[in-house]
Amino acid sequence: MNIVRGISAHRPVAVLVVLVAGCVLSLVTGVEATLLHQAVLRTVSITAYPFLKAKFALEDTVTAGFDIIIGYAALREENQSLRQRVVEQQTALTGVSEIRRENTRLRRMLNFKDANPRFTLEPVHVIESLQGMLTIDRGRVNGIQPSMSAVAEQGVVGVVAEVYDLTAKVATLQHLKCKVGAMVLRNRLRAYDGVVHAGGDGGGWCTMYYIDMKEEVQQGDVVVTSPESLFPPGYPIGTISAPAHSMGSLWKWADVTPAVDPYRLDEIFIVRRAALSPEELAGATEGEQAPLDATAGAATENTLPLQEKYAP
Repeated sequence: MNIVRGISAHRPVAVLVVLVAGCVLSLVTGVEATLLHQAVLRTVSITAYPFLKAKFALEDTVTAGFDIIIGYAALREENQSLRQRVVEQQTALTGVSEIRRENTRLRRMLNFKDANPRFTLEPVHVIESLQGMLTIDRGRVNGIQPSMSAVAEQGVVGVVAEVYDLTAKVATLQHLKCKVGAMVLRNRLRAYDGVVHAGGDGGGWCTMYYIDMKEEVQQGDVVVTSPESLFPPGYPIGTISAPAHSMGSLWKWADVTPAVDPYRLDEIFIVRRAALSPEELAGATEGEQAPLDATAGAATENTLPLQEKYAP
């Protein structure tokens, strides 16, 4: 027991002594050291195996870590590039969609102009829309004058209320300055004062006041411009949106939803001249047979009160 304990306590020395003794014995006896060499190699390989395994595992882990880091950076860069391309494609598609919508609007405007040859129409762009007043990109130098009619393909827009050198302002049906001569298309009913104008509460609808209590007005009736208005007759103004309300024993009034939403307009038409239709010519007097020119009598109109300028 003491010998085993001593060998355990001095194991390196004991191993060295055994090796040296084996080498000396091999030299003295002349026996080849193959067995001894193989035993040493085997011992060394067995001893070194866990360390080599750990080394390779560590190298694999480090390599995999570097690959992950490098791969993540590359994937992140590729992801950002793809996101940028998606944004660019979406922007391009938005631009294409806007161009298509603009082309559709312009095509409808061209068709509208071709379908109304008796109107001399000036297409203008709306550059500002505020509180029922539109600012257009035509003015005095372009021949725009107060009280000219403004229309869109859907119906009446309003009247030119203010004119400057390069721009003008159009009072729409949602502005108190705009009063349009009107009648109910179904029965050609005209109100006492003959006009439709803004309701005054900013609700987005107009009002037809002073309708005789004996006259029939129904919800859904189409309201159009009357022959007495500044507009070409029969042009859509809007639709009666509710049953008429009583104003007393003699009169009633009705809400009218405009055919045109002025806040959705990008382009409109200014009516420079409206030639009389054959039906109008047949019923007109000799002095009325000349075409209606929106620019004629402008100086006289400028001296009229606002009520008479924008209403029959």
